[in-house]
This record gives sequence, structure tokens and C-alpha cells, in this order.
Amino acid sequence: MGDEKNISVYAEEDAKKLKQLKVAYPVQQLGGGIEKAYISTYVSYLYTNIYVMPVAFSGLITIVQNIVGWIGGPLFGTIIDKVQFKKGKYYPWMIIGPVLYYAGWLLIYCLPAFGIRGSQAAFMALIIAIFNACISPLVTVPQNAVYPNLSTDAGDRQYFARMQKICRDGGKTIFSYIFPVMLPAIALAFSNGAAEATAGGEAISYALCAVIACVAPILGYGYYAFCLKGSYVERNAMEKSSGAAKKKGLSLGVMFKTVFTNRALLSMYLFMSLHKTYYFIYVTSAAYMFKYVWGDFSKMGIFMTMFNLTAIIGVMVGPFWKKVFKETKRCFVSCMAVHVVLLAILAFTFKSLPLTAFMVIFALSSCFMGMLENYILPMFAAASDYGAWKSGERMDGLTMSIYSLTIKTGTLVATSIRTAVLVAANLDAITAGGEVTADFISKLSFLYSWIPLGLGVAALLVLMFLFNLDDSRIKMINDDLKAGLTAATSQNRL
Repeated sequence: MGDEKNISVYAEEDAKKLKQLKVAYPVQQLGGGIEKAYISTYVSYLYTNIYVMPVAFSGLITIVQNIVGWIGGPLFGTIIDKVQFKKGKYYPWMIIGPVLYYAGWLLIYCLPAFGIRGSQAAFMALIIAIFNACISPLVTVPQNAVYPNLSTDAGDRQYFARMQKICRDGGKTIFSYIFPVMLPAIALAFSNGAAEATAGGEAISYALCAVIACVAPILGYGYYAFCLKGSYVERNAMEKSSGAAKKKGLSLGVMFKTVFTNRALLSMYLFMSLHKTYYFIYVTSAAYMFKYVWGDFSKMGIFMTMFNLTAIIGVMVGPFWKKVFKETKRCFVSCMAVHVVLLAILAFTFKSLPLTAFMVIFALSSCFMGMLENYILPMFAAASDYGAWKSGERMDGLTMSIYSLTIKTGTLVATSIRTAVLVAANLDAITAGGEVTADFISKLSFLYSWIPLGLGVAALLVLMFLFNLDDSRIKMINDDLKAGLTAATSQNRL
């Protein structure tokens, strides 16, 4: 009788906590969106035009940063699965990680404002970037590990995925317009009455905007951590960790073997890495494209606002797309196929398209990129469920760290591609005062035409032929997990 009463009390408390988390989760994503509108968008330009680093060295910093982060993601995911704090498993990380991580970014953006430039600044930026790369899993991995545990209900999972996109890109949409306006205005204000912004004024403007971009996610993560504390997510995770400790759990070898034989997880990793590569090419190359190819930097704010706003529209349209195509994988593939067709139109017509026409077609493409978010994170969670079904133990830290890893991989490959294109185009000569030639513009154009198309086609093929989970299989896995069955004891096979 006492157990039944406790179960009833827990159910009532958990229902209330789920409602609270449905508010806290979007708040956290909004803070992250404000950061993403600035940090990753302007860091390449910061290095080459504010620090005045050679383009190859600026690219090297980002590449080294992402290699370190690439290694750290799964490593820290494993630590999360094996270690817990006295009163929680996830929420303490969501306080510690963001404070350290965004403090590092703030310092990188502030160095030029402190008058530190040249080789000394480049070396300091590299050291801080490596430190940030080591810290970044403390931000991303706990957040993603929590996601499958927020709810096993398919509707709830899609809600959290939609709200992640809406609020993250909502913050990016608003601040992608605000930051391009603030930067030149602040630069002029600190240029001692000069008609044009001075180097010192521009450095101060980048530092002050970084304060906004770094404080916002710290506050968002802090509120989310506060709501997670004492929740069913933490309680269940600690109970499972305690049970695993008694039976010693899975060895590291078995854990990694389970991940590397999880076809659904690996195919989603490959798809997402390709997809995120051209996404980050778009984001981190925008400043160069608008300054040199289109010759109108003032339009960049409009472009980035449109980029994020149409993605939000896309994710909101997702439920209607689901009504047409019904089955989730079919929705996923058809949505990606339309997106690739639009990428092809952009690639084949790029040289003849005026900026306005490009932005209209790009907006449609971005809409379908946003719609994909209805399926990406839930499919990663389904792959994590499959790993639990296969191994008999939840390894959400390790398996969901693969989602974080796709961001690092996409950033790493995008940075490598962008750096190669900028070096081939000889950006260093342009920043030194050289003429912007037709050959320079032609080479930069590949960043927004043929490269995204090639990566998009590859991502579509991965989704069509390698990803092996559909609605019926996902339901079967969740039914077995609820019944306490695993791959070893189930009558079902995949």
C-alpha cells in the first residue's frame, strides 16, 4: 500500500516537473541561440580582420579546437554514464560547464580590446581555444544526455525538438539582426569622433557584443539546471547509476562496442555531420560573402535573420508535413529530398542570380532545413533507446554525445573547407589592401553553391540507405524496454 502511494505521489510530482521542464528547456535554448548568433558567426572574421591573423592560422585555431572537442565528447559522455554527484547526475554540469566555457569565449573576444594583438594575441587565442575545446563537452553532453530521459513519449520528444529549434533559432533570428547593427554603431562611438570606425573602436564593439552573447546562455543553462534539480530525470538517473554500480555495469569495451555496432546511431552521426558541415559553411562564411561577393555587408543582418526565421517556420510546419507523409522516416527523407532540390537550383543558377533572388530561394531551402529538426533529435534519442535495448543498460551520456560530436565534426570539416577556399582565393592579399578580383569572387562563390549541394546529396543518400529505424521498429524497442526486455531476452530482432 505504501509503495502504491509513493508511486502516485511521484506520478503527480513528475507530471508537474515535466510541465516546468517544458518551459525551462526552451529558455535554455533561447540563451544558446543568442550565443550562436554571434560567437560562431563572427569568430572567423574576428581572427582575420580584428586580430589581423593570417587566414591559415585563424583556420588552424578552429581546426585544433574542434579536434580536441571531437575527442572530448565521447570521453566525457562515458564519464557522465559512470560518475554522479552526491545530489544529482546532470544538473551540476550545466552550471559548471557554461560558466567556464563562455568565460573563455569572452576572453577571446576581449583580447584585441585590451590592446593585445599580433603574434602574442594569436598564441593566447590558440591556448584559450584549446581550453574551450576541452570544456565544451561540459556544456553539450549533459544537455543531450538528458534529452532521452525527459520523456519516452513520441509527442513530448517532438515537442522538445521543435522548441529547441524554435527558441534557439528565435534567439539567433533576433540577434542576427541586432548584432550587425550594434557592431558598427559601437565601433563608431568608441572611435573618438572619427568619420569611420578605427581598429580600436571595432575591437571594443566586438568585445561588448560578446558580453551579451556569453552571459545569456549562462543564465539559460542555470535556470534549466535549477529545474532539473530534484526532478524525475535526476532521480531515475541516480537510481539506475546506483543499480549499475552494484552489478558493476558494462565495461568500457562493451560500451564502446555497443556504440560502434549501433547502425542507427552511426548513420545519424554521418548524416548530421554532412548536414552540419554546409550549415556551418553558410554561417561562418556569410561575412566574407556579403563583404566581397555581394559587396553589401549591411544586408548580412537581413540574411541571417531570414536564415533563422525561415528555419523556425519550417520546424513549425513539421507537424503538417507529418500528416501528409505519415511515417517518420518517410517524412525525414522526403523533407531532405526537397531541400537538396533547392540546393541544386542555387548551385546551378548562383552566378546569374541577383542577391534578392538568391535570398528568396535560400529562404525556401532554409525552411526545409528547419523542418528536418522535427526528426533529427528524436531519431538520435531512438538510436540511444536502441543502444539501451541492445546492451541492457542506458548509456545516454555516451550515445547522445555522438549528437554533440556531429556539431564538432561539422564545424571541423566546414572550417577546413572554408580555410582551404580562402587560402586558394588568397584572402591575405585582399586584407592587406589588394584588389578584389573576379577570380577571388568566383572561388568564394563555391562556398554557397557547389559545396553545399555535394554535401547535401551525400547526406540524403545516407538517410535513404543507411538509417534503419522506422516508427514500427522504434515502437517495438520502447515496448520491450518498458517490459524490462533487451535484445537478449526479446522475441523481436532488428
